[in-house]
Amino acid sequence: MNDDLIRIVPAEELSPQKKEEVNPYQRKIGVVEADIESNCIEHGVRGILEHRHIEAMISEYTEEDKQARVYGKFQHLTGLVFKIFNPKIHIIKPFLPRPSDFMVIERLDPHPRNPDAVMWVAIDVKGRKFVVDELFEKFSSVEEMAFKIKKTGSQYRIVQRQADPSAWTPASSERSDVTLASRLNDLGLHYNMASKQRTMGIQLIQDALFYQANEVNGVYQYTQEPMLYVFDTCVRTIWEFEHWQYNEYSGKGADKKDVSEKPQDKDDHMMENLGRCLLDEPSFKIAEGYSTQSNQGSMPASDPYK
Repeated sequence: MNDDLIRIVPAEELSPQKKEEVNPYQRKIGVVEADIESNCIEHGVRGILEHRHIEAMISEYTEEDKQARVYGKFQHLTGLVFKIFNPKIHIIKPFLPRPSDFMVIERLDPHPRNPDAVMWVAIDVKGRKFVVDELFEKFSSVEEMAFKIKKTGSQYRIVQRQADPSAWTPASSERSDVTLASRLNDLGLHYNMASKQRTMGIQLIQDALFYQANEVNGVYQYTQEPMLYVFDTCVRTIWEFEHWQYNEYSGKGADKKDVSEKPQDKDDHMMENLGRCLLDEPSFKIAEGYSTQSNQGSMPASDPYK
């Protein structure tokens, strides 16, 4: 065998970026998508299933399962929490959320050792949500945190700020009145306490991501549009959508248990922020100085479904 045709590199020697690269010798595979109606006697081409049987099957599927089983959309990593997340649908190019058309809410998830996570979500008059900005880093001080949050937030019409309840944990037993929340308040950032209803937050994200669409010549035709989008600049949020998973049972008794309903307690900082945005979403507020005529929740040409 010709050694020039073989290139083997141990996985541990590859950087994360290199692992994503396509091997030049790797076999290329094409994927064909087809919805369940393609196999219908009445509506498909050479279909074998009766329409009433198809309707009976669909009625038993969850909304998440419908994407693969009904609409024929490829899904990977079955343990993902948000399998419905589709980069082609939910990730869009950034645009400026005009104060006349968008209000913005901010969520903070601080940590003593892990990076702190801050998210900004813009909401239009139609109730559509857009993850427009984020910070994910370990700040050197509370002052640095406040400075960077203010700098990022100054671009938007912020109507609400909330933080994880841990922000109200006393810094020491001697000074119960000194917390992260109180220190940020002294620096001009007032936060209300966010909810801990994690399960409900996950369900609200699932609902906002849900869509029904068929791709025709590279263009999606919607029967139901999603209510949640993410700017492609929010790389941490996108990463968590594509990596956050449910816990998996292991050991001898794993096969005797149902699949776990509990997500992993890691890689979820932006997801917690997002869930809290939907849990306590305020009603749309018209910005002072703008007429209601200009407030149509419009998007620029990058609107993913226009």
